[in-house]
Amino acid sequence: MKQLLYILVFGFSVFGFAQNTGSISGNLLDLEEGHAPLLYAKVMVKETGVEALSNEAGFFKFEDVKPGAYTLVYSFVGYETKEVKVEVLPSNDEVLKLHLGASTVSLDDLASVFASASSASNDSAIVSNK
Repeated sequence: MKQLLYILVFGFSVFGFAQNTGSISGNLLDLEEGHAPLLYAKVMVKETGVEALSNEAGFFKFEDVKPGAYTLVYSFVGYETKEVKVEVLPSNDEVLKLHLGASTVSLDDLASVFASASSASNDSAIVSNK
């Protein structure tokens, strides 16, 4: 009888701990291209540094997240990086819909990138063994 009581107490305590976490999940969509999913976009929980990539459907998920307020930072090549505040509640499985718009690059930005690349190429050396 005591063994059964220990098993029940242990079972309920494990069950209780399992419900003290939530999840953060969502879909990353292109703002302009008919809300197409963004494949392999990066999503990061700013407070923990944990990162995930969206799948082929633009879906991502962080599991076993402690309840509290978090900031999601999401980005994709050629798109603006955005942040959104989320509140995680125990046993919450709400799915977010996040949109990214294409970023604009100015000519000054391109010029500085090309200038950096050309100065880096001037600093190279050739080593050969004879």
